[in-house]
Amino acid sequence: MDATIIKWGAFVFYVILTFYLAWLGQKKTQSLDGYAVGGGDMKPWMVAFALAATMTSTATFVINPGFVYRYGISAIMGFGLSAGAGLFFGIILLTKGFRKYGTKVNALTVPQWITQRYQDERLGTIFALINMVMIAMIVLIAYGSAVLVDATLGLEAIIGVYHFEVALAFIILFVFAYTMYGGTYAHVYTNTVQGFMMIIVAILLVCSGYEHWGTMFTQLKAQDPNLVEFINPGSHLFRNFFEVFIANFCIGFALTSQPHFLIKALYVKTDREVNQYLALTMLIGSLYLMVVMVGLYARLKFGDTYIGHMDQVTSIYIIQSFGPVTSALISIALLAAGMSTLDGILVALTAIFSNDIYLTFRKKKLSSMDKESKLRLALKISQITLVVLGIISFGICLQQYYSQKLSIAIYAQTWIYAFCNASVYPLVMGMFYENVRKIPIFSAAFVAVVVHLAMSHIPALSLVTNSAHLTYPGDYINPALTAAVGLICGGIVLVLDELRFRIFRSKGSL
Repeated sequence: MDATIIKWGAFVFYVILTFYLAWLGQKKTQSLDGYAVGGGDMKPWMVAFALAATMTSTATFVINPGFVYRYGISAIMGFGLSAGAGLFFGIILLTKGFRKYGTKVNALTVPQWITQRYQDERLGTIFALINMVMIAMIVLIAYGSAVLVDATLGLEAIIGVYHFEVALAFIILFVFAYTMYGGTYAHVYTNTVQGFMMIIVAILLVCSGYEHWGTMFTQLKAQDPNLVEFINPGSHLFRNFFEVFIANFCIGFALTSQPHFLIKALYVKTDREVNQYLALTMLIGSLYLMVVMVGLYARLKFGDTYIGHMDQVTSIYIIQSFGPVTSALISIALLAAGMSTLDGILVALTAIFSNDIYLTFRKKKLSSMDKESKLRLALKISQITLVVLGIISFGICLQQYYSQKLSIAIYAQTWIYAFCNASVYPLVMGMFYENVRKIPIFSAAFVAVVVHLAMSHIPALSLVTNSAHLTYPGDYINPALTAAVGLICGGIVLVLDELRFRIFRSKGSL
């Protein structure tokens, strides 16, 4: 059978299966509570697959191996070991803390949790607006998925000049449509299937370079000695111990404050089920993180041929390393990896917009409606919001595609990390401190964001200057570093406030 027919057949089958699972989810989605948290009756193993798949998106499977291809072992230490350790630690710690209070107030979203915890609707609304920055993650995943579909199906040969635009339009329409249809149930049902596919593909990809395992370091060192070092002084992102280990651990921890991570604590009924899905998530997630090894295999296979095309390296490696049928199936599974994160973000963001922005701003006009009617209205608003997000995401993706940047990951990480810096202190302090003081906590969040964005966009604030031959000099190119410095500055604000509080209390002034 012709390989092209097999590729397209497998692709169409995946699309049909996904819409079927979304249809199953739609039958249980009649209002916003079902759309946002699925009624709290999910099976732990299904939530584990949903969370693990959400944690390891297109960035992990498609984009990050490109950094490993370019910078070597240091990228694995940073994006794999350090960020992974921070992520797992944060998932365990914050999930339990979020659930402890979230179940008491029946929170449907993270901003609603903030509102209830701090007894301040304005803070909840501000936090909801900040959550909209997560559109950067939508852009990253849609972009990476479009690149994958484009390469796998050979759209350039079929369509010509606008091949990427067609691939991107399909990704946006596909995932936005099935998410709109089924909400959280569709997200979890599809992620369960996608998660199984990703396990098989992860094993295939990790084992695909087995012939290099015995001599890998020798071959890499022959190309560039920096490729086998834990710290790569000639890189843009992994130049010192702080960048590789401290910054990536900090930002890995902060990433767990994303709404589509924490809200899964409310998908199940008991704390015991939370423990079950967290344990399985760690196991599956560890396997997924190992896929960054593909970057080393690609470096051995291609040399530095694709240094200028980091975001495409994984797709090129798959097509050239496997037969047409296998490469098609792997690419579809990687597409599933992107969809598994993207649909989770879409559910979370649209639920936040309808529940914490729309209903809040129209509170007086909707005061005569009962709770169920409000939730049904909020569901419709969530679906309309999906359409708007799709249009905006399409435009930003095209802008990034035609701009000359190191990687789209830098753009996405800059804004995703800004959101995490704004979120982590209000969440952590709200979870683990009984008597919270709003002003210092949100001041710390503000400082963390301002420092990160200032360092990202003002080169003069760079702490270290790279070698002159590098295209992108200065620390401002590394979002993990600037975000980590921001988090440290925010932490200093909290420490100073605590010292002030204790001093004044000891003197009887408080």
